[in-house]
Amino acid sequence: PERRAAWLTVAELAERFLREYSRPRIKDLTAYRAHAGKCLRRVLPTLGCQRADALQPADIQRARDELGRSRSPASVRSALAYLSTMFSWAQRLQLVPHNPVRGVERPPAPASADFFSQEEAARILRCAAELSTGTRRDRLLAACVHLALHTGLRKGELLGLRWQDLDLASQRLTIARSYKTAPKSGRSRHLRLPAACVPVLQDWRPHCPLTPDGLVFPVERGRGRSTPALLGLPRLLRAAGVRVPAHPFHTCRHSFASHYVMQGGNLVALQKILGHSDIKLTMIYAHLAPDFLGSEMDRLKF
Repeated sequence: PERRAAWLTVAELAERFLREYSRPRIKDLTAYRAHAGKCLRRVLPTLGCQRADALQPADIQRARDELGRSRSPASVRSALAYLSTMFSWAQRLQLVPHNPVRGVERPPAPASADFFSQEEAARILRCAAELSTGTRRDRLLAACVHLALHTGLRKGELLGLRWQDLDLASQRLTIARSYKTAPKSGRSRHLRLPAACVPVLQDWRPHCPLTPDGLVFPVERGRGRSTPALLGLPRLLRAAGVRVPAHPFHTCRHSFASHYVMQGGNLVALQKILGHSDIKLTMIYAHLAPDFLGSEMDRLKF
């Protein structure tokens, strides 16, 4: 077996990695392996038949450049990140002598986040208000989008939210779950529920289907998917005359954060609201602050 391990191709190593790799911090191993498999398959047409133990950084660079011709920088970064994790794991098991991905330059991350303008957000909310008198599915979507734009919750946090996590009278909001597991940071956070969301949630509650978990937004998982679909949000955006971004719910999150900062919100407070574990993640919104660096250049006196 050890002799055979030395001759694993990259495709065979990827198959073994997706079957065996695990670590305690992974909340949903099935979802992790599904996403890792999707990302790794992007580089297998270029690297799959090569010997894993003979791969060099130059091979990774060629695969990166080839992938970059048809994929976005974010897709390339994801593929390289999982490839690096796979080789680090294989190195620990002595299946390969080194990690060829280490040191290979990756495409730069975007300097800013995509978000809806104030006019677009207003149109989305008006369209959602019209849906709030429609079918139960429309009412669910309307309430969910309203909360997303006013709180910046991730989609998993919205769909894991339970009525016990809300206190409409005292405007308390606890983010304790992402779908059925812990939030991305691994810790719960406690926020004040915006006043604008209270009547929307009060109107939705009598129509909300009962579930064992008492979910605020109970939805069925999509066929063959590890996470629920977009709840019809692209349809709502089109009805509002707004562009449909690649990740509509995450754009709602970026929209909350961007407008919060543009209206004078504190970046440290925003880190706590969004549940970022590192302030560096929050700093992508810093350039939107009206007074960011505004008076700093006048500090120096001779």
